[in-house]
Amino acid sequence: MLKKVAVAALAAGALLALRKRSAAQADEDLWAEAARSPDAVRTTQR
Repeated sequence: MLKKVAVAALAAGALLALRKRSAAQADEDLWAEAARSPDAVRTTQR
């Protein structure tokens, strides 16, 4: 029984880590798109 609980906890942790990584990648992609478009936000002061 304890082994099943441990496996379930490990799987849940792996799933959460994967979702967090995917969200971070989506944020990076969104920022890259915003920084490269013709109406891009400024990343440095000029």
